[in-house]
Amino acid sequence: MNYSIKFLLISALLVLFCQPAASQLDDRTLLGSKRLPGINPDSYFSKPVQLVDAPTASILQGGDINTSIRLFEQGGALGALSVGISNKVMFGISFGGANIIGSGNVDWNQAPGIHFMYRMLEEDLVMPALVLGFDSQGYGPYWDKIEPSPDSEHAPQVLSERYSVKSKGFFCVVSKGYSSLLKMGLHGGINYSLEDNDEDKSPTVFIGMDAMMSRDIALIAEYDFAANDDLMRKNNDDKGYLNAGVRWAFTDYMFIEFDFKNILAAKENKVTDINRIIKFVYYGTIR
Repeated sequence: MNYSIKFLLISALLVLFCQPAASQLDDRTLLGSKRLPGINPDSYFSKPVQLVDAPTASILQGGDINTSIRLFEQGGALGALSVGISNKVMFGISFGGANIIGSGNVDWNQAPGIHFMYRMLEEDLVMPALVLGFDSQGYGPYWDKIEPSPDSEHAPQVLSERYSVKSKGFFCVVSKGYSSLLKMGLHGGINYSLEDNDEDKSPTVFIGMDAMMSRDIALIAEYDFAANDDLMRKNNDDKGYLNAGVRWAFTDYMFIEFDFKNILAAKENKVTDINRIIKFVYYGTIR
């Protein structure tokens, strides 16, 4: 993605974040699993905890739970469980692998992923919500102990000891809700991944949005500048990750999501690296 497009993306995000207070939705402290997704404006469906890969500044309330299954490329599956410890703290764990669906030996991830989020600031009519967190779960297959290609100008670049999409690691994210045109949320964050065996140790920035199109349909999109992933950028014409998807709430507490990942991927011989994934998500309570 060239610098003019990046500038326009960042400018649009800043303009929307600075809209008048009258255009904003209720803050994220009203979230709860007992409200119907897509009907009540203060639900986890209308104010999501996660976009495609990126976190938001919404977190689970104390006693609420979130379980999900993600189906991804190479027959992969990833299960996750999150629990709201309090109205400011959320903790979770995830685990999966490739070749779970289909044939061949299952390639399990090297270790379970863990995530932790603490909300520093609540959203109000002026300020966005702010969350600090850590997430060790990357996305896509885990590439373990793959020998690098021989040094050559034309040798293919490969991944080694990392997920296809690096985990967020330590991150800070802000979120703000608006209702001037659509019921929507805007999100922006910075993160530092601990997956640095490739010696790409730079922090990177991500932005995203969600928009309610109807009572049970929502659109999501995100862009990760991938400043910490030079190998991916070299293999992908110096582009970051652009992901987008659609969610459908088909019961009170469940929704299904269809996502397209790496939309800006370069095409070679009419073949693209765009990935398609499906997620099933359930919100409940143990209170």
